[in-house]
Amino acid sequence: MINKMQKIFFSFLWVIVFLTLFSIQSDAYAKSSDATTSAIVKYDLAYPGMLPGSILYKLKVLRDKISASLISDPQKKIEFYLLQTDKGILATAMLIDKKKFELAKETALKSENNFTLLTYQLGNLPGKINNSLFTKLKKASLKHQEVLKSLLSRVPQKDRKTFQTVIDFSKRNLKTVEDFQKSQDLPQK
Repeated sequence: MINKMQKIFFSFLWVIVFLTLFSIQSDAYAKSSDATTSAIVKYDLAYPGMLPGSILYKLKVLRDKISASLISDPQKKIEFYLLQTDKGILATAMLIDKKKFELAKETALKSENNFTLLTYQLGNLPGKINNSLFTKLKKASLKHQEVLKSLLSRVPQKDRKTFQTVIDFSKRNLKTVEDFQKSQDLPQK
């Protein structure tokens, strides 16, 4: 009982440290929206809660699928898919910390697929779209790429190709968002 509580405590502590490290904002880093720069992206990922591999995780996935199907407003669906993507990227990092590389690969692929689903919803948005939505989506995509790149050195060589593929998917999704923004005649940031 105590051993399990210690594990939970240290897991919680590690998540707090991890989130703190990624949320530290420093003026020493240049602001840039270019995906090729090494500046830290100022964007916080959502805590995933239950991780893949947990006994109840399939129920969580079922709940999320039902929730997605019940959302009819394209704006809310975009926000839902972004939240799922953010949770998935952080869950991927947490799984790598636990040395669960196969689950981490699957989670990374599924989370970036959520961002792809999000891009499909852009065309369903009614009227002129607020530029802040595009700014948020681009920052999120850059943060996802940043986290995934940081994980490359922490996974076995044989698994790196999958993570590089997910990074490439993320870059394509970012391009889709930028292209859609251009088609709306909104200024690029």
